[in-house]
Amino acid sequence: MTKAVAVTAPGGLYNFFVLLHVVCVVGGFGALVYRSFVLDLARRRGNVVAAGVLGVFGQVVQVGEFLLYGAGVFGALAALTGGTQTSFARPWVGAALGVYVVMLGVLHGLVRPAERRYRAALLELAQTPAMAPPARPPQLAELDGLYRRIGAGMGTFNVFYWGLFT
Repeated sequence: MTKAVAVTAPGGLYNFFVLLHVVCVVGGFGALVYRSFVLDLARRRGNVVAAGVLGVFGQVVQVGEFLLYGAGVFGALAALTGGTQTSFARPWVGAALGVYVVMLGVLHGLVRPAERRYRAALLELAQTPAMAPPARPPQLAELDGLYRRIGAGMGTFNVFYWGLFT
C-alpha cells in the first residue's frame, strides 16, 4: 500500500523569493564568472594599469559577492515557503545548498586572498627599479604563482557553477 503525499501549491511569497533569488543569482554569478578573464586581460595590459583594472573590478566583484549571499538567503526562504515541492527534505535542495557552500569556500579560501596579494604584488613591482635582463624581480615569480592559483580557484568555481545550473 502506498502512502499518498499531498502536494501544496506555492503562494505569492514563494514567487517573490524565487524572483529575488534569480535576480541575485544572475547578478552575483554573472559578476564572478568573468573573474579569471578580467585577470588575464589585466595581466596583458601592464603592471600599473593591471593594478588599476583589478582594483575597479574588485569593487564590482564585491557587489557580485553580496548578491551571491542574497541568492543563498532568498533561495532558502523560497525553499521554506514553497511547500512540499521545494522543501529542504527534497534531495536536490540539499545538494544545491552543498554545492553553494563549497563554491563560497573556494571563493573565500582560495581566490580572494590570492587576488588581494596579486594586486599588492603588482603595486610593489611598479615601484621596483628596473633590473638588467637576466635578473627578474621576485614579484614576477610570485605573480605567476598567484595567477595560477586564482585561475585554478576560478576554474573550480566555474565547474561547480556549471554543474549546479546544467
